Amino acid sequence: MEFTIGLESPFSLDYTLESGQVFRWARKGEWWYGEVSGGLLKARQEGGTLRCESSSDLLGSEFVRNYFRLDEDIEPILASIAKDKVITEAVQKFYGTRLIRQDRWECLASFVLATNANIPRIKKMISEICTRFGEQFEFDGSQYHSFPGPEKLASAPVAELRECGLGYRAPFLKRVATSVDQGGLDFGELVMRDYEESRKMLLTKLFGSKLLLGVGPKVADCVLLYSCDKDEAFPIDVWIARELSRSYPRIIPLQIRKKLTPEAKAKLTTGDYEKVSKSVRRHFGVYAGYAQLYLYMAARSSDGPGRASGGMARSPGVS
Repeated sequence: MEFTIGLESPFSLDYTLESGQVFRWARKGEWWYGEVSGGLLKARQEGGTLRCESSSDLLGSEFVRNYFRLDEDIEPILASIAKDKVITEAVQKFYGTRLIRQDRWECLASFVLATNANIPRIKKMISEICTRFGEQFEFDGSQYHSFPGPEKLASAPVAELRECGLGYRAPFLKRVATSVDQGGLDFGELVMRDYEESRKMLLTKLFGSKLLLGVGPKVADCVLLYSCDKDEAFPIDVWIARELSRSYPRIIPLQIRKKLTPEAKAKLTTGDYEKVSKSVRRHFGVYAGYAQLYLYMAARSSDGPGRASGGMARSPGVS
């Protein structure tokens, strides 16, 4: 199936797919190939037009518009977060980067695996569980695999999950999959509730009173931001907290800033996370998640506000 979409609001396919939100897209020449919603979506941008090919009628123009949130005008959103020189420069440089509306189960499972791992490793782990537990399909003469549903991963032996290179994450993924499979979480309810309520639901109903190691506030914020339209969510890990500490010292309490120096090698506690989260959301407002997206893009570029190397990879764990 081939189709084109006219872009009526700023959009950069490259920046959006390079922004650390998704892990099952790969660039091949001028095209991006994405394994999404049980099929394959192939896309490239030609100025103000998005040219697409897909393996299924279900992955048509309506799906693409929803997935990339193309019906939303991001200009007023970006204007609302451009409160200072740092974020304004990031927005100008990476203009058109958008939040993606992912499949909620896949997003949750992916960020459970993403704790304390860089992007290449995250992609490898996800690829392994899809190859082993997902359904195989063909597109353009190549073999691909769908993302396995929670029932598949819930019934998988932990030993087999570990064989996919998940390490200590294997029992965590199985526990989350089992909870979702048994109805412990209603994704639709997450969308209907406000940010604070939906976040509390994730942290208590799914993860339990004793949060899984490395799985908690950060994963909850990723799921809410990248799949549930909670644009005020601001996922925080150590490196982005360091960027905030450098560029926005008034946002980060002094005792937390001391922990974030490279020589300190300290870990963010859940309490630290909550303090930084509240401060940064007060500063950037209801679209704080967009600010996080642009600050990340700027920080990983060689001349971004954080002066990070171009090879920086997102490491989504709290610690």
